[in-house]
Amino acid sequence: MPTSSIVAIGDELVGGFTLDTNSHWLTERLRLLGYPTKRITQIRDRPAEIVEQLRRELDDPDITDIFVCGGLGPTPDDRTFASLADALGKDLVIWEETRARIERRVQRMHSMGLLESPEITEGNLRMARIPADPAHVFRNKRGMAPGTVYEANGKRVFVLPGVPLEMKGIFTEELEPQFLAGGSATTVRELRFMFAVEARFYPLMRELEGTFPDVSVGSYPNFETKELVIRVLGLDPKRVDEALDVIKRRAPV
Repeated sequence: MPTSSIVAIGDELVGGFTLDTNSHWLTERLRLLGYPTKRITQIRDRPAEIVEQLRRELDDPDITDIFVCGGLGPTPDDRTFASLADALGKDLVIWEETRARIERRVQRMHSMGLLESPEITEGNLRMARIPADPAHVFRNKRGMAPGTVYEANGKRVFVLPGVPLEMKGIFTEELEPQFLAGGSATTVRELRFMFAVEARFYPLMRELEGTFPDVSVGSYPNFETKELVIRVLGLDPKRVDEALDVIKRRAPV
């Protein structure tokens, strides 16, 4: 089945200055669309580290789709596209459609009094400089940096801006309907127990690992509400419900 990974890029994430809400949002959307996430990785704006992580994702046989977020802006610390070009062995090129769109946006912002000059700056131009031979370039109706798709090692690499409004806009309006339609969403069921002792579920959960290897069963205590959530996930709704029924009948509470 399709399996995704997320690479979130930015010193602000690793330094604890910005909460990585993008990865949380993406993971939920991907699960609902049938492209569950194997892992989420946060890394710094360091070219060598970005290249290393991208190559690790490309070499992982479990991964079919890689989602890269952040580092597409106009300043020198935005290094994602250059690093991706290195990882894919491609040259950086000016993507003319994106350059023209950025030019129109700059001129419009100048006419509104938001920019001093109608001319494209080197910072603006950086956002139109992407690795050559993309499979697709997204428009990004809410910003200047484009989203892109590349194909390598039998995988798709989706590159998205780190600004949440722009990332969500590209994903829901362009990426999802064009590239993620037709997936099979994971079935999720939950049971909630009050004042339950999590450790007492260990024998039952170990047994379920053997009898339902195609179903994932996890326990999640909430110490504030005194609830224990047992969550069951799987591709086959019938198997998920069968495992859930076993827990209902034999829960040690």
